[in-house]
Amino acid sequence: MSEEINAEIHFVKAAEAIFNIDTFWAETFAGTDMVDLHYSDLLTQMWVKRHDAPKPKTELYKMMPNISRRTAVKYVQKAIEQGFLAEHECDYDRRIRLVTLTPIAITKIETFLEYSSRCFRAV
Repeated sequence: MSEEINAEIHFVKAAEAIFNIDTFWAETFAGTDMVDLHYSDLLTQMWVKRHDAPKPKTELYKMMPNISRRTAVKYVQKAIEQGFLAEHECDYDRRIRLVTLTPIAITKIETFLEYSSRCFRAV
């Protein structure tokens, strides 16, 4: 098989993996408002940083770089309302709201990441 055909096969497999991963995100979060892929950006980055100190709510907005700050504010609030993010008071400054992932979010994201990893291993 020529290198060109082999490369095209890999590209097709990669494209299929990306499509399948996006579809799996929607299936994993079906019945919630989290099916939008901007939530994937937010919740996955929160999962990566889950062992760090809780993040101030205002820092979460930049975790969704492909939407405006105004829209990100709404998305973060919706994730809190839906029970995927938990909001806490800050001990040293009552104006700051700290945010962490909830256990249900961690479980769903780890299911999603496990599936994503399997998809890319096949590529």
